[in-house]
Amino acid sequence: MEIIILDNILHGTLKPWKVDISNNRRFTEIVRNAKAIPLSTLSDIFGQVSYLLTDFPIQQKVLVLEPKSPNPLQPLRFDIELPKYYNAVTHFYNLLITAETLRFYNAFLYQAGNWSDIIDVQYNVNQTLTNIRVLAKQTGIELKDRDYSTPPDEQSDIVHFALFHLKHSLIRLYFSIQEHFKDSLDKTTTLEDFYLLDLEESISNLIQLKPVILTENHKEGGHITIKDQDRIWFGFKDDPEKLTYIVTQLCFQIVLVNEDLCTAEDLLKVLTSKSLIPGCTKIHIGCETKHFRYCIDKLQPYFSNLSLSNIEKSKIFFSINDNPITANNLSASSSKNKLEPKEKATIDRIFNQVK
Repeated sequence: MEIIILDNILHGTLKPWKVDISNNRRFTEIVRNAKAIPLSTLSDIFGQVSYLLTDFPIQQKVLVLEPKSPNPLQPLRFDIELPKYYNAVTHFYNLLITAETLRFYNAFLYQAGNWSDIIDVQYNVNQTLTNIRVLAKQTGIELKDRDYSTPPDEQSDIVHFALFHLKHSLIRLYFSIQEHFKDSLDKTTTLEDFYLLDLEESISNLIQLKPVILTENHKEGGHITIKDQDRIWFGFKDDPEKLTYIVTQLCFQIVLVNEDLCTAEDLLKVLTSKSLIPGCTKIHIGCETKHFRYCIDKLQPYFSNLSLSNIEKSKIFFSINDNPITANNLSASSSKNKLEPKEKATIDRIFNQVK
């Protein structure tokens, strides 16, 4: 497989030094709408990348030729900790690179399901690894030529941020594919040798990869199937218009979600989804946890499965401080244990209006 979209960030129309970054609002709009797409299948992540390329029709047309499938998404085999985005444009490049890396990985595994001969597996895997390695090296050279010798921060320009994330996401992709097919390959490389021998860089540039433990997934026919018992759903059972009104008003009146990072629509999709993969998206709560807990208590009659334990299991909800919300957090925030939340009257009024 060709790494066309990622390659275009270095060589094509997605070059950050060629893209018009003057319309900050447009990038915000694209990112917000793309993040609203629930991700559970290869087709979903295909849709998210396609939407991110809305203003890049040439690349969008190229993407149409890539595989789409209802196969559940498999996470990459390694995580990597990279600097956080700091404005709308860096947020766009962060999401595009992350989403396209995940899409490419899953599309590659999907295609691998058709390879029955070990020779086909070795040829295709080695060819793809070579393509990724070459692009990672070229990106490293571009960073060096531009004198970007340190990780980007909030004072760095867009080009530095995008190239740095591209390089290290390619490395993450390389080692995820190698790990998945390691039993079929004649030889593999270590992360240190990859930096020293393939990228020809100092070991001081190395960023560690963290292995991902695939506890909820299992291999089947070259791709991953997610067990039904590992899926999460909250069992919405009422009128969707009521829920839409409640969530919209809660977001408006008590800042239920952080609108800079997610939207009321994001929350509605999570609450009404019939099948969620844990960690498939992030809902950033914009209010105090005790207000969120009180809202959950008020919402529970509309659901059959909106329990504190399922909220934790979903791995979707995060506090104001970007900490995962757990059942213990929510239990400790109950109004039975503390003073009633300051926004109780406002919350009650919103719910009373739909009775």
